[in-house]
Formats: sequence, structure tokens, C-alpha cells
Amino acid sequence: MEKDELQLNEEALARRAKRKPAPKQNLLTVVLAYCKGCGLCVDVCPTGTLQLEDNHESKFGVSIRVDAPDYCIGCKMCEMRCPDFAIFANYDEKGEQK
Repeated sequence: MEKDELQLNEEALARRAKRKPAPKQNLLTVVLAYCKGCGLCVDVCPTGTLQLEDNHESKFGVSIRVDAPDYCIGCKMCEMRCPDFAIFANYDEKGEQK
């Protein structure tokens, strides 16, 4: 990964270190085929739930992963910020809202 991507991950981990796991379990669904690894969702997540990772199957070489799902508060900031509609909060694999 590049320097700015590593920095985004470090900042997300620092935000997570200041929080406790969420009282309610939330579901994050990532569509890796749509993810270009821009890191906007990682940057906007208030709880540091998401991380960027190297992904050799992606044509961009990087994608996101849900690193700590128990910290997700279901705010949907990642979903609203994603320009590629690659992440959904509180939806299952069938697209039904939970």
C-alpha cells in the first residue's frame, strides 16, 4: 500500500482505540467488485471500523475490509460517502434492510 493509504489506516486505528465496541451489532456489506480503494469510507468512519488492504484480485490493487465489525455504530457515513455504492450498512446479502 501507499503512504497515504497506510496513514488512513493508522488514523482509523487511533479513532478505534478511543472507543468501545457498539452495544448493538450492525452489518456492513462490501461489494468488492465496485470498490476502487479510494479510502473515503475509511476516512469518514467515526469508529475506525474499516481498513484498506492490498487486494491483488482488484483491478486497483487495494480495497476495503471490515476490520472491526463490533465497533460499527450503524451511522451509515461510509455508505453515504462512497462514490461507487460499494458499501452498505445494515443490509444483508439479499439487499434487504435489517
